[in-house]
Amino acid sequence: MIRADVATKKIARATAWLDSAAALLAHPASELRVADTTRDLGAFHFFLAVQEAIDLAAHWVADAGWTPPDDIGSTFDVLAAHGVITGDLADTMRTVVRVRNRIAHGYASIDAERLHDEAPAGIAAIRTFLVLVAGQAAKE
Repeated sequence: MIRADVATKKIARATAWLDSAAALLAHPASELRVADTTRDLGAFHFFLAVQEAIDLAAHWVADAGWTPPDDIGSTFDVLAAHGVITGDLADTMRTVVRVRNRIAHGYASIDAERLHDEAPAGIAAIRTFLVLVAGQAAKE
């Protein structure tokens, strides 16, 4: 269970961040290497989308009364353990959280090629997660 009012706002924000990140990070990696502003803004919008997904997952765990995880990535494992997302999605979301962590620790260390390669799968995983959250919120 997750409160519909919380889910609706966070899903809208995450979707907007994802749309922006997808457009910015769709540039070829060679362009992202030299286009600092495009790369950094795309990375930051991706970061914000991931953060919204993390917040949604934490709200879902808390609202359901499940035991909170020890770390951010494990929040998705809790959801998988309760059968509300798949184990594969939990694994992918943990990978997405690791990308978020690299972004959080400094744009200078972001490898443009790696970000370009990882972003599409991360964006797709977050979109899948948002659909599941929206479905759950609609039941409430």
